[in-house]
Amino acid sequence: MQSMTGFGTGESTVGALTVTVELRSVNHRFLDVSVKMPSSIAALETEIRAHLKDKLARGRVSCSVQVARAAGADAALITPEAVDRGLDALAVIADRMAVRGLPRPEVGLDNLLALPDLLHGDADDIAIDDARQALAGALAAATDGLLAMKRTEGAELAAEMGRRIETIRVHLAKVNTLTPNAVAEAEERLRERLAALLEDKIDPQRLAQEAAILADRGNIAEECERLASHLDQSAAALAAGGQMAKRLNFLLQEMHREVNTMGSKTQNMEITGAVIAMKEEVESMREQVQNLE
Repeated sequence: MQSMTGFGTGESTVGALTVTVELRSVNHRFLDVSVKMPSSIAALETEIRAHLKDKLARGRVSCSVQVARAAGADAALITPEAVDRGLDALAVIADRMAVRGLPRPEVGLDNLLALPDLLHGDADDIAIDDARQALAGALAAATDGLLAMKRTEGAELAAEMGRRIETIRVHLAKVNTLTPNAVAEAEERLRERLAALLEDKIDPQRLAQEAAILADRGNIAEECERLASHLDQSAAALAAGGQMAKRLNFLLQEMHREVNTMGSKTQNMEITGAVIAMKEEVESMREQVQNLE
């Protein structure tokens, strides 16, 4: 069982290249992957997406990839042509500023070194096989870290939801204990009200039947039975683990329905209090299950 929230990072060096990968995952209904990576290895993005699709089921996942060269490796990429391209670009910027009436800046070494592509070369400068191998190692390590955090948080969520299920069971047991007397009391109240309204102009047996029918409509025994069944199924799903968020979400919807029906039927204040407590627990679980994968 896993949550959809997690973080993982990994680093791998092959040849002169060191690749660092960071993965962050948050809640989302489906699997939504966004990748930020240098243009020099953009051709490997499809491999990243395929890897994450194989490892993850749901969540909005952000993947950040950085590539660094070993000391001295970048120097070989600084060619006269690269410097000329950089100076030309800076000159165009300075000229446009002057055209707009702004002070024309002096172009210096700091400006040149700040150009993003000057020290990174072109895509062809990257040894793509080394990059692929380093990326695979870093991505695997980051994924392992992400999954470990997701499993830890998933286990904590499952434990918390298990405690809430047991709390609901306690309240449900109270409701089951109170229900028989509550039904009898409701039937007696209805009988008295009907008798007062009809002023004894109806057969007593008919009066008792009508009161019993009305009282039965307020009986919540069936709702209690169905809620108990949903609790058992939810506990079993949590114990089984795996990707069961959709099943749990369905069961919680049914639990919410049964608890709401109980609240609308009963007039007993003690039962109403227990129903409200159960509803609060169900609502909390419905929020928690949204974070499970």
